[in-house]
Amino acid sequence: MESSRWAWIVGAVVVVLTGAGLYFAYSAHRNRESAEAWQRRAGTLERTLTGRTRQLNTRTAALNKTAASLKRSEADVRTLESRQRALADEKAQVEDVRGALEIQATSLARLAGEQRGCTSGLSELLNRYAAEDFDWVDANADSVNETCSQASADFAALESAGGG
Repeated sequence: MESSRWAWIVGAVVVVLTGAGLYFAYSAHRNRESAEAWQRRAGTLERTLTGRTRQLNTRTAALNKTAASLKRSEADVRTLESRQRALADEKAQVEDVRGALEIQATSLARLAGEQRGCTSGLSELLNRYAAEDFDWVDANADSVNETCSQASADFAALESAGGG
């Protein structure tokens, strides 16, 4: 009886070991399939990562180039702003000179008119004197003298102001 018991125990151990062997063989097979699937997925992800890295590097290079262009543009803008300020200053100075020239031109035109009045008055005075029209000469000599004195004073004032 004891030998049949041992036979049952040995048979049970063999069945358990066979079952365990089959289970481990099946588990090993499933683990291998799972590992191969993960390796395929890792390969796909690595290719995707490589592509994304290339894309990122390309975009980084483009961004760096754009940033450099932006810096150059900002420097150009600063240069242009500086030039614009310089031109505005030059324009203001030209406007000041133009204003002074307008005043001077107006003064010169007025002075020319006064000189013309003096000259024509003196000419008329001489003609009347030569014609012996002493009444006219006596009546207008003071007026002609006043016109010539005003012209002379205005010319002296213009000269002393630096406009003559």
